[in-house]
Amino acid sequence: MRLVDADAEDPVAAPPPPPPRRLDKRRVSVSFLFTVAVLVGCVVTVFMLFPSRHNQVADSALAAHRAGGPWDLEAPDPVTLAAWARGAVGRDPPMPTASVGVVAVGARTITILRRPAAVIRYRIGDAEVTLVLQRARDLQRRSLHRDADDLRVEAWQRGPWTCVAVGPAASVTTWLPRVRGT
Repeated sequence: MRLVDADAEDPVAAPPPPPPRRLDKRRVSVSFLFTVAVLVGCVVTVFMLFPSRHNQVADSALAAHRAGGPWDLEAPDPVTLAAWARGAVGRDPPMPTASVGVVAVGARTITILRRPAAVIRYRIGDAEVTLVLQRARDLQRRSLHRDADDLRVEAWQRGPWTCVAVGPAASVTTWLPRVRGT
C-alpha cells in the first residue's frame, strides 16, 4: 500500500522551473564595445591634455643658450654667484669650481615645468657655455648627449640636481670637464 501525501504536487503535472534568463549576445557585445570606447577615449584624452615631457629641461636649456641675456647678474664673482644660486634654486647647487679660464658672464632664473631653474652663462676659453641647474623632478638617473646644429647638449644628475650644459660641439672636450667638475 502506498501512502500519498495530500499536500504534495503531482511531479508529472508540475513543470520544472525555467532556467535563469541569459542576456542575448547583442546586449553583451554592445556593452563591451561601449566600455572599450570609454576607456580608449579616456586614454587618448589624457595623452592629448598631458603630452610627454621627455628632455624638457634640456630643450629649455638649449633655448636659454640661444636667447642669451638679459641677465639678473652681470659678470658676477664666484661668491656672489654662489649666494645668488642658493637663493634662486635652493641649497648647495652643483656649480663649477672657480678656476682660471672659467669666467661667469651672467645669471638669471627661468621656470621649467613650474619649478625654478638657474641659468648661468660661463666663458671657458673661447666657448660660451650655458649651465642650467634645477632640482631633479624624478628619481630616475638620466643622462643625455645630444647635438643640435653646432651645439652640444649634455645633461646629467648630481645628487638631487639636474644639470644641463650647452656649448659648442667643436670644443666639448675642453668645456665639459670644467663644467661637470670632473
